[in-house]
Amino acid sequence: MNKQVSSGAAAHLDFYLDRGCVVVPCLPGKKHVVKGAGDWTPERSVADRERLSRNAAVRNGTGGLLVVDIDAKHGGSLALMAEQFPGSTMTRTIQTVSPGPDGLGAQLIYSLPDGFRIRQSTLVRNDQGEPMIEVAAFAMLPGSRARGADKVQRYYEVVRNISPHPATPELLALVEARTVVEHSEPAQVNEDAADARARFDVLVARVAAAGSGQRNEVFTQCALPIVRLCDVLDEDPEEVLTSAYEQSGGTDDRWIASAIRSAVNGAAGGPLGRLELGGWAARRLAKIETWARFSPWVGQAGASDRRVLLALVAACVEQGNTETTLGKRRLALMAGISEEAVEDSLKRLTAQGRLETFKTDTWHTRRPVPPPDDNTHTFPPYVRGTITTTPDIDDLVRGLEPLHMVWSIPKTAKGLGVDGRHGHLYDLVCAGLTTAKALGDYVGSRPDSLNRPLARLVEVGLLVKTGREFAPADHARKLADKLAVELGGVEVCARRENKYLDDDLKWVEVQRRQREPTQQPIEAQESIVDLLESSYEQELSDQEKAEILQELAEEAEEDRRRWEDEQELMRQLGI
Repeated sequence: MNKQVSSGAAAHLDFYLDRGCVVVPCLPGKKHVVKGAGDWTPERSVADRERLSRNAAVRNGTGGLLVVDIDAKHGGSLALMAEQFPGSTMTRTIQTVSPGPDGLGAQLIYSLPDGFRIRQSTLVRNDQGEPMIEVAAFAMLPGSRARGADKVQRYYEVVRNISPHPATPELLALVEARTVVEHSEPAQVNEDAADARARFDVLVARVAAAGSGQRNEVFTQCALPIVRLCDVLDEDPEEVLTSAYEQSGGTDDRWIASAIRSAVNGAAGGPLGRLELGGWAARRLAKIETWARFSPWVGQAGASDRRVLLALVAACVEQGNTETTLGKRRLALMAGISEEAVEDSLKRLTAQGRLETFKTDTWHTRRPVPPPDDNTHTFPPYVRGTITTTPDIDDLVRGLEPLHMVWSIPKTAKGLGVDGRHGHLYDLVCAGLTTAKALGDYVGSRPDSLNRPLARLVEVGLLVKTGREFAPADHARKLADKLAVELGGVEVCARRENKYLDDDLKWVEVQRRQREPTQQPIEAQESIVDLLESSYEQELSDQEKAEILQELAEEAEEDRRRWEDEQELMRQLGI
């Protein structure tokens, strides 16, 4: 056996401590950090070096190091890492202790840009929602010894002893911590209790519904706002969070206690802020949005696929994340098309590699994927060769968004509609393809096949035609707002939203009726009363009988209401 391995973590401490990492002791022969390890600092790690000589772990993201864990027991492998993140596997590598179909797992160690902050992230999941590749809070040091998933004791061992390579931009975008960009005062006692309760219930339900593979990540995201809402609603945050964690199937008492303590400390330490994506993650989504808006999108279904991909990006930006659990109906409302069209587009986008979908018992997590190759050199002139930022795009297209309700105007007896294909052509004209021939060459259509949609855009005033050249109208956004109202775009979107809401309410009502106890005949009620009386030493009065039956009825009603509340929460989550 390698002498460095058998000597424990001591032989590898300099690699981490010299970089300023936080290294903490772990329990002998186990992967669990010792109690209080969350409070350690780089200085404490240096001062207590002797405690780190056997089993130890590094806090991920400290000392400018990122550790990506390839979980072999769930099907992770270096080959999968290379497929998902090309060019990322030639870096410092540590072999871990749990085996899988392709051998033992691994840790890949990367260097981070100065000041870069990470967050716990699941990068790839298997079909059961379990993490195949993830970024955990701590990573074991080489030389540490622990029991693998097969119950065999093994050492963590360096198998590629080279300096950490810089993390790729795609990897940085997915592990970057979110930032507080908009501060407000902490929640006050006089805040609307109904609104606070609604937000509280949704967040708690999400924690409770999280399954294996996403439990800790969802808990970390929701714990801080739950603690702050507990202060408004006079709830015990420790009791609420512990209960939700246990309902999700969590069993790590040490981890949950530490996570709750961190959330409580965080809630007391600063004002409530809105979390948004960091710079790397925001650029990743901007790249996907630019690609979606200005790519050719060949074929009849291209316009729908484009709108769905843009809706997914918008949902990610709104939620401050690189993935979303938004359901098909919510996506349909954002994209301005039917739920059936969304479902078909999701399948096509997944098959094309534009979307990754992770299915769990409760919901689907969807992550938009940037194009594998930089093909921006083929884009229209005004967006060629760059990833255009949102302010630049807004100025370019006169502030008219690709998911505006003007692109949902229906066909009528009075004239053609205005749909996603018109929106795509409008964007391409704004980006510099100003003739029917240029547009036809780019999207792979005959110029004469574009005459009708272009003429329609000129007819409603969104484009202006001079000779053979098209240009966007100066006040296109203001005009689009007016057109959406006058020509039925707003009505179509509102009708679809109301229909989905009515369908949900009907479904809830059917389920409620199925759960409602049927009305008992008089004879049955009397037999119940007789049964109740038999448990007492004396005959019950009419008032006592009525009170008991009333109590039973109230319990049944409470059960029914609780079930309806659960269904409503699930509907609000879009699942």
